[in-house]
Amino acid sequence: MRVLLIHNFYQQAGGEDAVFGQETSLLRANGVTVQTITFTNNAFDGTLLNKAGAAIRTLHNRQSARRVGEAIDKFQPDLVHVHNLFYTASPAVIRAAKQRGVPVVMTLHNFRLVCLNGLLMREGKAPCETCLTQPFPMAGIRHACFQGSVVKSAQLSLTLALAKLAGTWRSVDRFVVMTDFVREKFLASSLNLRSAQVVVKPNAMLDLGDVDFDTRQDFFLYVGRLSAEKGIDVLLDAIQKQPFRLKIIGTGPLEDHVRQVAAAQPNVEYLGWQNPDAVASIMKTCRALLVPSICYEAALPLVVLEAFATGTPMICADQGNLRQVAEGPPAGMLFRSGDGNELGRAVQQLDNQSDFLRQYATNSRRRYADYSAETWGRATLTLYEEIVAEAAG
Repeated sequence: MRVLLIHNFYQQAGGEDAVFGQETSLLRANGVTVQTITFTNNAFDGTLLNKAGAAIRTLHNRQSARRVGEAIDKFQPDLVHVHNLFYTASPAVIRAAKQRGVPVVMTLHNFRLVCLNGLLMREGKAPCETCLTQPFPMAGIRHACFQGSVVKSAQLSLTLALAKLAGTWRSVDRFVVMTDFVREKFLASSLNLRSAQVVVKPNAMLDLGDVDFDTRQDFFLYVGRLSAEKGIDVLLDAIQKQPFRLKIIGTGPLEDHVRQVAAAQPNVEYLGWQNPDAVASIMKTCRALLVPSICYEAALPLVVLEAFATGTPMICADQGNLRQVAEGPPAGMLFRSGDGNELGRAVQQLDNQSDFLRQYATNSRRRYADYSAETWGRATLTLYEEIVAEAAG
C-alpha cells in the first residue's frame, strides 16, 4: 500500500508533530510505502495574517493544492492521510486529492473544525460548547478565541465556514478520533458528518518498560505544557494549600509562575523541558502522575499513554476523555475538574493507600495493550484497506 501523509507544523511544536513523526515510522515498519508532504506557518506572523493575500491563502492555498496534486500524480498513492492542514496547507489539499479520486483520511487531533482555539473552552469558561453546533462561530469571533484577536478569529471562522459550505469536510472518507467521547462531540456538531465517517483509533505508544512498584519514590509528577488549559493553576493551588512532593516537567506561558512557586516551596522541583527518555525515566520512579487539565483533551494526552506504558498510577481531572483512566480496569483516581482542594485531597488520600496505588499501577500497565504499536498497526492497516476497497468499489 502507498500512503501520502500531509502535515502542517505549527510555529510552536506540540503533540501533533510527535504523533505525525511516530506514525510515519510505524507505517513504514508495517510495510507501507510512505511519502510525506509537510508545511509550516513561518510566513504567517502577527502582521501578515491581517493582510488580504494571507487571508486568501488560508481559505484556499492554491500553491499548497498544486504541490499536493503534483505529489499525487507522481507518487500515485492509494490513500492520502492528513494530520493537520492549518494554516498554510489549507482545506485546498483535501480538494486536490478528491479531484484525483484518491480517498482521504484526516486525524482530528483537536476540536479546530468546530472551535477556533481547538479546545472547546475559552477564558473563564471551561468547557465551552457554544460554537459546537453553530454554522458560523460568531461567539468565537466576539470573544477573540483565536490568538486573542478578533481579526484572526474572523478569518479562521470564514475558513471553517466556507469549507463547511463547500462540503469539504463531508467529502473526507474517514475522520480518525482517539476516543468515543470525541466522536460523539463531532457527530453532534454542525459539521453534519455521517456516523460511519468518524472512527475511533487511539494513538500508539512505544513500550517504555514496566517497573516494580516497590522501586517508586514518594513524589508526584506533572508532565506537559505549562498553560491554563492544562490546569497548571489548579495544580499550583493544590500544592500551596496541601503541600506534597512534586516534580514538574514542561515549558509554556505560565513557566514564570511555576518557577516562582518552586522557588518558594522546597517540596516543588521544576525540571523544565526534558527529552522523552528522561521523562520516561522520571515517570518510572514517581508515585503517581497528575493530569489536572480543564480542557477536554481531544487527543487523550500522550502523557497518559506514557503512564500506561510504564505502569504508572494517575490522578486525573474528572472530565472528557480523562474519565477513561478510571474505567475498565481503573488506572487511577479522579478529582473534580478545576478544584485545587479536591486535587490536594486526592493526592493525600492516595499517598496513604499503597495497596490502591499498587493495584492502579498493575491496571495501568494492563491498559497499555490497547495503545501498543502492534494494536495500532493492525487497526490502521485494517482501516486503510477498508477505505481503499470502498474507493475501488
